[in-house]
Amino acid sequence: MPIVESPDADRFGSAPGTRIGWGISDVLVAFVLSLVAASIAELPFVQNGRLPTHLAVPAALVSLTAQTAAAIGYLAVASRKGLGSLRADFGLRLAPRDGGWFAVGLGISALSGVLIAPIVDAGHLTDSSQDVVRLFQHSHGVDSVFFAVAVLVIAPVGEELLFRGALLRGLLRRTNPATAVWISALVFALVHVLLDPGAGFAVPALLLLGLVSGFRAVRTGNLSESILLHAGFNLLAVLQILT
Repeated sequence: MPIVESPDADRFGSAPGTRIGWGISDVLVAFVLSLVAASIAELPFVQNGRLPTHLAVPAALVSLTAQTAAAIGYLAVASRKGLGSLRADFGLRLAPRDGGWFAVGLGISALSGVLIAPIVDAGHLTDSSQDVVRLFQHSHGVDSVFFAVAVLVIAPVGEELLFRGALLRGLLRRTNPATAVWISALVFALVHVLLDPGAGFAVPALLLLGLVSGFRAVRTGNLSESILLHAGFNLLAVLQILT
């Protein structure tokens, strides 16, 4: 991708006219590499061509960790074509003063449950149609602890960096903020369905999270509020699955 000047460089904490060489193509590469890493990470758990039930939970946790690490690792390398760091190029930071957004995320999750209730009722669906729910409903002990860490920490950081950090900022160089936020939110929601078809009924909830998170990322110029929003949003699901 050709090197272009970023019109939003000053908004995101760098000098106007900064030359940025990474783009949407790098987001795609990061996403594909994350899927490959996730698949490779599961291989040691496979026995006789299949994944034993008793190893499904640890395999999923290792896979998610590898998936996130691969995306972060590639974007760290891609940042060398820009400002040189995950924070400067993609806004990766976490500020304790933004802690209140965790509660906002929890509220969005509760509101989303109300919004998708008609869809769930009309389709006679349950949360157990989602792969992740079926997998972790019967987790216990240390598996439950690692599951909570994965969903409340690892997933929010990795997904916000990819969708609200790299993808959103790449789109901002090509279109206006509102359009960029909508596209990144829609891609975020559809990717979840692509990876877990059982999550199709949750598209409105995921889209709402993506929109709020995206607009906050544009407004603040970093991912602190977005990560906390995402973690709070996921908390309700964790409580429902583990209780």
